[in-house]
Formats: sequence, structure tokens, C-alpha cells
Amino acid sequence: MTTLSTPDLGLLRLPRDENGPVFAEPWEAQAFALAVKLSEQRHFTWKEWAAALAGELKAAEDRGEPDDGTDYYRHWLAALERLAIAKGLTNSAALLERKEAWADAYRQTPHGQPVELEACMPFQCSPLHNVARADGESKQIRIQDGHLFVCQGCCCGRTDRGFPPLPLDEFKRQWKKRGIRRRFHLTVSGCLGPCALANVILIQFHGQSVWFHSINNPEDVDVIYAYIEQMLAGESYLDPPAALAGRHFQRYTVDTISQHECSVEP
Repeated sequence: MTTLSTPDLGLLRLPRDENGPVFAEPWEAQAFALAVKLSEQRHFTWKEWAAALAGELKAAEDRGEPDDGTDYYRHWLAALERLAIAKGLTNSAALLERKEAWADAYRQTPHGQPVELEACMPFQCSPLHNVARADGESKQIRIQDGHLFVCQGCCCGRTDRGFPPLPLDEFKRQWKKRGIRRRFHLTVSGCLGPCALANVILIQFHGQSVWFHSINNPEDVDVIYAYIEQMLAGESYLDPPAALAGRHFQRYTVDTISQHECSVEP
């Protein structure tokens, strides 16, 4: 247990011993110290902090969570985030982005090595842009390089209808593991069509669209993400790789169209 000598803060449920507050993990001590420091810098009074913490503890009690002290600093951290947002020190989007950045760093760090958050990890940097909503309020959004849509509609993945299985969990796992979430978005969608070609995916990159069908196994997913990472690394659209050429199709256009081909039977 780590100990930290501090003045009596009057927080009766604070885990402590005769030397002062005690912490089971380093992050608890960091959260504790951050609240103390922000109060010392007059970003909020200690009375405001105590009220925010009491509110979080009361909400946990109302939810029926056990009061055994094991989650005390999780409530502490939640109160700190809520108060920091209320005082304009940060916002929900910034907090979420920082948490996702740490999660990506953790996934990409070899076991046993310390997790470090670099200023810009591979594939994670993309610009922010202010956009005014219809109500006039300005919101900051991240401008991403592209988007991957995976069909999970009426046919894709429906083995009960005779279609091949869809490696959906592998799409999700690799999207997180590869650390591309801040530059390339993933959406599991409804029907993309055409159903006869299931399983269908759509990649949009810098305004270009490319469609693939029969993405049926985890090995296909590896190739898809390797293709995406090549485009991210080069910051430009690339033609589909040879491994996917046989499953690349045009969804809305064809190279040549004749009037005969477009005739409609009565």
C-alpha cells in the first residue's frame, strides 16, 4: 500500500491509516493528488469538491453498489471528471479521447513493458474542426481519413439462410488493436446490399469508395486492415490489393454502359 501524508480533509469515508490516506494502486494516489492540487490552485473550493464526491457516493449507494471501500477512488475519479467539466477545465469529448488514447497505447504495448502515451502514436493523429450545430452551438469534431462499414443486415452473416458466417468480432478486435480509431471509423451497419454477394463491406477513404464482397473469415479481415493501414501510411487512396481484387465490385457505376444493357423488360 502506498501512503501519502496530507492534512485531515474531513472526508470520513476516505481510506486511511494512522499516517493518512492509503492507496491500493498508483492511479488512486494520482487522482487524489490531482484533486488536492486543483483545489490549491483555486479551480474549485474544497467544499465544492466534497459536495461533488458526496454526490457520486450517494448515487452509487442509490444504485445498490456495495460500500466496502473497494470502488472509493473510482467514485473519486468520476467526481473529479464531473467537477472539472463543470468548471470548464475540460470537456466530455476530450476526456473520452484521452481514455481511448490510453486504451490504444495499452493494447499496443508488449506485455511487461510500461505503457506510455506518445504525443502522436501511429495512425492516431488527425485534425480537429469546429462545426456549428443547427442550434448555433459550436462543437469540435475530429476529421478522419476514412470509414469502414461492415454489413450485418438481412443476409450478411446469416448462416441460417445459407450465407457464410461474418467475422464481425475480428473486425471489432483489430480496429481497436491497431490503434486507428482516431483516423478511421468503424460502423456495423444494416443492409448494404447486394444480398447475393454477402458478406459485403464498404471502405471510404478521402472521399473515394471501394466495395468488397465475400469477406468471410478472419484472414480476409487481416487483408482489409492491412490495406487500410497502407493508405493511412501513404495518406492517399490506393487500388485494392491483389488478394482482394477478385472480390472488389462496383456498387453504383460500371465502366461502360450500353443502351441495350440498360433496357427494361415489360
